[in-house]
Amino acid sequence: MKKKSILLSWSISYMVILLIPIVIGAAVFAESRILLEEEVNRSNMVLLSQVQETIDNQIGDIGSISNQLMADSQLTSFINHASEQDARWRLMGLELIKNLKSTRVGNGLISELYIYIKNSDVALSSSSLIQKTYLYDMFYKGTDVTEEAWTGLMHDTGKSMFRKMAVRSEDRRIEETLVYLQPFPIQSAADSPATFVVNLDPNRFQQAIDNVRLEKESTVFILDREGNTLFSTGSFETPYKADSDLNFQQDTGGKTETIDWNGESVTMSQISSKVQDWKYVSIIPTRIYAKKLTVIRNITIGGVAAGLMIGSVAAWWFTRRNYRPLGRIMNIISDKVKWKLEQPDDEYGILQSVLVRAWEEQDQFASRLKDQQNMVRNSLFSKLMKGRVQTGEEFASTLERLGIRFESNSFAVLLLHIENVEGLFRTKVREQDQEEKYQFVHLILTNVLEEMMGSVGHVYSADIDGRIAFLVNIREYGENAGPQLVSAVEEAQRFIGSRFCVYFSVGVSDVHQGVAEIADGFRESEEALEYRLILGIGQIIDQNRIRRPKEELYYPLDLERQLINYIATGNYARSTEVMNEILMTNFTGEPLSVELARCLMFELIGTFLKATEQIKTDDQNELTHRNDLIRQLCACETFEEMEAELLRILESICQMVHERKRSRNAELKDQLIEFIVENYADVNLGLTHLSERFRFHPTYVSKYFKEQTGVNVIDYINQYRIEQSKKILQAEELTIQDVSERVGFLNSNSFIRVFKKYEGITPGQYKQNSRLVQHEDWKTIDP
Repeated sequence: MKKKSILLSWSISYMVILLIPIVIGAAVFAESRILLEEEVNRSNMVLLSQVQETIDNQIGDIGSISNQLMADSQLTSFINHASEQDARWRLMGLELIKNLKSTRVGNGLISELYIYIKNSDVALSSSSLIQKTYLYDMFYKGTDVTEEAWTGLMHDTGKSMFRKMAVRSEDRRIEETLVYLQPFPIQSAADSPATFVVNLDPNRFQQAIDNVRLEKESTVFILDREGNTLFSTGSFETPYKADSDLNFQQDTGGKTETIDWNGESVTMSQISSKVQDWKYVSIIPTRIYAKKLTVIRNITIGGVAAGLMIGSVAAWWFTRRNYRPLGRIMNIISDKVKWKLEQPDDEYGILQSVLVRAWEEQDQFASRLKDQQNMVRNSLFSKLMKGRVQTGEEFASTLERLGIRFESNSFAVLLLHIENVEGLFRTKVREQDQEEKYQFVHLILTNVLEEMMGSVGHVYSADIDGRIAFLVNIREYGENAGPQLVSAVEEAQRFIGSRFCVYFSVGVSDVHQGVAEIADGFRESEEALEYRLILGIGQIIDQNRIRRPKEELYYPLDLERQLINYIATGNYARSTEVMNEILMTNFTGEPLSVELARCLMFELIGTFLKATEQIKTDDQNELTHRNDLIRQLCACETFEEMEAELLRILESICQMVHERKRSRNAELKDQLIEFIVENYADVNLGLTHLSERFRFHPTYVSKYFKEQTGVNVIDYINQYRIEQSKKILQAEELTIQDVSERVGFLNSNSFIRVFKKYEGITPGQYKQNSRLVQHEDWKTIDP
């Protein structure tokens, strides 16, 4: 089976973990580079500040020296008497030379200082009193400064200034240095009698800068306010090559930036002097500190490479080491088992599939085992309730094996019939879901009823013939056990009806002693549940409600004939009265037995069939409709439903009769009836007489009359004659013979026979009953 081994995934995982510190190290290196550059710039600025502070201090000392000399009255007197040049003046000069020498020695930055006296062309230096020509030869001969230019500079200096000039050193070398020029005294700069000149030692400048310089390859410039280079430690005279390079900053603060200078990347730092209008500029090639970054980078790369190599080897070794237990597990799984599985990506996929399949099989086995156990329990209780189990040791071992233990020897059986569950399932349930629907309802009923009846005893349930049977093992047998059980069932019925809209009927047996009598209890619950036919659905029927049923059925023949006639004539009101009389007489008081109730149901169905039979019709739709009504009547499960269905069918039949009557000419019907009313006393009144009178064929008259009235002509004539005879019997004292002649009968025998046919009793009995009723009415009226 082809698969991707977990070794690759593990190796990649270890490498990813290994790369995390490497990536972090790279980020740290990048950040360190930035921090190092900032630190180098900061250090360069600090060192440049030290250079600025050192030189500024020494330059400041030169100003102090100038102030001290101007305050020297002897020097002022010497300058003012320079024109005399006598012995006293010369002696004064010697003393001043000593003072100047000590001043020069006291400031290491000064290589020579002298005071040039303009009107006498002599100069007083720190070493001698010398003529102008000799002074020029000593310091400036051979430089780019001519004697005339130097003389003009000495005479025309109107302010203190620093100037870059070529000067001969003590060893007669020519080198450029800074020269400080100041009118002396400074207060009379325009016509000062002398000029104070200080030659600065360039080596001391270089030494002061070297003491604090960052790198030997760096270059430091000292610039004046116009950007001219006063001093430089390198070969470049100025840091400026064009106007766009190193823009001169007029502020006194510092600035550092990286630029391209002479084809090389450099870091330029500049800071302003605090005592002069100077700018100190430091230029350091970036490659100097880049070397350090390169060293750090090389070390980092070397460490990363070593880490990757060693980490990769260690990762592979640990991967193989950790895979060994998994490999042994994979070897346990046979190739046959692997082949049955779906193709996974790696070993974990195989293990997951194997475990999932094992759990599924275990769940399926447990489910089948549970279903099998439930089936066995259900079968056992079904046989037990039907009396098909032999109690004994084998039965006891079966109960123990199924985990069933009876707490007492008292039992009661309840049989539940589900009536309606449509309220629970609002949507239409598919046919394939009917079983799930039933199981869901079964679960609700068993759980709720078992919990509600749990206070009475332990409850066991089983499905028997589409109904749910409950076997209740009563804990404490007594007179209240039965009522408590019924009360618990009533509470459960209310709860289930209100919460789940499931409605059911329950038959409850008496409490029986012993396992052998459980079958008797089941038969009692079946018999009780059958009484739902009489008592209605949704009832809890115990033995007390059906203990003394009626064993006598009231349905006399004369009432049946009246009901048939009323239905056939479409008299809905009289038909309803007769049917209600039959039902009220049978169901008032104690209920009928189930057998007699079924007999009454069939009798009423037969009566309706007889009534509909008298309504002759060739309309196939009406016949089909009548048959449907009869089938609906037979489908009723209770007498309550049957009564409602009977009234509906009765209304339908009467409506059909009336519609048929209205379908023909109503005027002819009225004429026929009027003629019968006027001539009912005629003995010869009949179908032939009516046909001759109205000039119709007897067959047509007979059919038309029955369609309009629902009865044939002879029956209608006889019914009218009987109704008139009843009035005569109640009102007049005549014999039966006299009454029969007055209403159109040929003799009394025919009258008696017809009277009994329609009324169920003889005329004499009717007359006697009428007198009894009148006598009772008189007794009621007479105080």
